[in-house]
Amino acid sequence: MNLLTSLPACPKCRTEIPLADLNRSAFNACPGCEAQIRADAFAALFRPPSKASSGELVMTEGESACFYHESKKAVVVCDACGRFLCGLCDCLVHGKHLCPNCLETGKQKKTIETLDTVRPLYGYQAMVFAVLPLLFTGPIAIFVALRHWKAPGSIVSRNQRWQMPVALALGSLQTLGLIAAIYAMFRK
Repeated sequence: MNLLTSLPACPKCRTEIPLADLNRSAFNACPGCEAQIRADAFAALFRPPSKASSGELVMTEGESACFYHESKKAVVVCDACGRFLCGLCDCLVHGKHLCPNCLETGKQKKTIETLDTVRPLYGYQAMVFAVLPLLFTGPIAIFVALRHWKAPGSIVSRNQRWQMPVALALGSLQTLGLIAAIYAMFRK
């Protein structure tokens, strides 16, 4: 059998379920966590995807059909949602097979970083606020750094991850200085 995608995984420990344990009528112990699991897989999981075809018709009953085209034979499984896809619906993006819906959702929610054409540079923004000697830029730098801590960096430039912690530290120092100045002003 030729596996195109990875094998189904245990829902508890995410260990791949061996081929021998697929499509059995009884429960088996997971090789990773010993949980009792049962996994059924359709033939489309083991079938390699066809090369840019218009989609083969489903010929026999029991064959997997495309989620979007009931009369087309499924050739691959969407790596994001698990729907069966025909050759028409298979969108190959950097080695992952995606259905049109997952591709559009990933584009809208910006979860597929390789589809981005523009990306804000939050680390740079946080650094600008951290070094500006204005009254309230320290807390703004802290907010930007914490809010966008895990945001992807630049598409073009290399590692800019140092900017967030530095902006956070400088913004904290600026905020502490502001608090100390306000305290000293009211203490007089």
